[in-house]
Parts: sequence; structure tokens; C-alpha cells
Amino acid sequence: LRLYTRLKTKLTHSNICLLLSGTGESRMVEKSSYRAAAVILGLLCLLLLTGLMSLVFLCKCFVYILTKHSGYTVDTKGSSETEMEMVQLQTSYTNLTEEKDQLQTSYNNLTEERDQLQTSYNNLAKERDHGSLYYMSSSEKSWEEGRNDCRQKGTDLVIINSSEEQDFIRGWKKQTWIGLTDKQTEGTWRWVDGTVLTTPRFWAESEPNNEGDEHCAEIRNYDSQNSWNDVSCNVGKYWICEKSFKD
Repeated sequence: LRLYTRLKTKLTHSNICLLLSGTGESRMVEKSSYRAAAVILGLLCLLLLTGLMSLVFLCKCFVYILTKHSGYTVDTKGSSETEMEMVQLQTSYTNLTEEKDQLQTSYNNLTEERDQLQTSYNNLAKERDHGSLYYMSSSEKSWEEGRNDCRQKGTDLVIINSSEEQDFIRGWKKQTWIGLTDKQTEGTWRWVDGTVLTTPRFWAESEPNNEGDEHCAEIRNYDSQNSWNDVSCNVGKYWICEKSFKD
């Protein structure tokens, strides 16, 4: 642009003077000046065209970037919605899992209660000849704890009144407490109803021996009819409750 200005200045002052003089030299200078101006204008046009093309390219790049950015925003929005749905599904799955676990726990509890009831039912037996209802425990406790359990059921530890009843009780094939003790008076064995033991007696050989402060009676060797044994009242044994229909 500066070159063009300089050429224009020269053309304005000196070349006009030469043209006015009418010499042949002036025509040569004029022709050369026009050629230089044309070249400069061509270069300027080329530069303008290059700048325009660059501008168009930049505009296209901008539009492309803008479009991509918009698409990314849409994709991000869609991704956020998908993530939210996944979170909701995970929450629902977690809730369902917790409900399933709660139902499983309830089922297990009901099953356990059912089994306990079934055990209690199985442990109840009715002996028609003696008119009594018996309950065999499913756990082991001390003599006093076993008796308390019987009392809570409205019964008491079993009282054996005959050899038939003795055979029936030892038929459970467990070492069990019976309702016989000498805690009140040493050597005087009484049933839990207060009656003193007379007959029948089903003590094992050399029993009772009161060895080690033994004041409660158990059925020990249930394979033998004479199976009674005195033992410490604090050890854990099964126990049998009896409810007489005459009570």
C-alpha cells in the first residue's frame, strides 16, 4: 500500500509535468508506472482474497466447533438422564433386595417358630392308662430352672407312680430330671407335690449316694428300669413336665 502511494505521488507530480511537455520519454515513464500500479493492485487483490479465504475457513471452523459443542451438550444431557435412570434403578434394586432380605428373615423366623411348635407338639405325649399329659424339653437346664418352666406351663416335674409310668418316661431315651429331691431334708426324698417317696423306687445300684452334694433325681441309664440317680441340682439336664387330668 505504501508502494502504491509513493508511485501515485510520483505519477501525480513529475509524470504529469512530463506529459505536459509532450516528450516521448514521458510516455515510457507513464507506461512503466501503470504496469507497477497494476502489479501492486494485483498483489493487494491476492492478499485480500487470501484474507477472505482465511476468514471463510475460520468461520467454517467456528461453525464446526459450535456444532460439536452443541452436540456434546446434548450428549451430556442424555448421559446425565441415563445416569439418573441408572441411579433410580440401582435404588429400586437395593430397596427390592432389602425387602427380599426382610421377607427371608420373616420366613426364617416363621420357619423357626413352626419348628419349635412342631418340637413342642412332638414332645407332648398322652398316656391313656395314667391320664396324664407329658412334655419333654428340647434344651438342658438346672433342676430348678426346669421346674420353673413346667410351672409356667401350668404343670410340674413328672411324678412317677408305677413301673409302667417309669418305662414310659425312660422310653424318651434321654437323661432327664424328674420331680424328686431331698433338698428339704437330707436323705428324705420327696416328690414335688410334697409326698414322701415310698414305693415304687427305681434307684440304680448304690444310689442315692449323695456324692458331691447331690439333692436332685434324674433318669440316668434309661436302658435299665432301675435308672434313678442323685446328682447336683445345678447341672444341665433335659426335663419332663407332667399335667395330670385329675388336677
